[in-house]
Amino acid sequence: MEKILIIEDEKNIILPLKMFLLKLGYDVKIATDGIEGIRIAQEIIPNIILLDIILPKMNGYLVCKALKDESETKNIPIIFMSAKTQEKDIKKAYDVGGEDYIIKPFIHKDIEKILNKYLKED
Repeated sequence: MEKILIIEDEKNIILPLKMFLLKLGYDVKIATDGIEGIRIAQEIIPNIILLDIILPKMNGYLVCKALKDESETKNIPIIFMSAKTQEKDIKKAYDVGGEDYIIKPFIHKDIEKILNKYLKED
């Protein structure tokens, strides 16, 4: 079963997203701040990470950079999820190692498409 780590602090996003992913058959873990996100990622080595930018304790850019700097987590695809729509914010997400960027609010089909893109490489 593929593991997805969601690093997000907004409950109104976490709960429906988690339920949706569980229904699709994924093993879902949640971190609500950047530091916890790094710890869980290093612990479980998820198949993919869905990462918010604005987080308590450590922002998503720093989380992504930290994970990409570690040999055991550097190959995990990191998908940014953010309400930030400015070109500079999106560019920065890719610059620190993000594989993709989803603008909030998103629909679950968008998430499913991204997961199929990064996880269905049999």
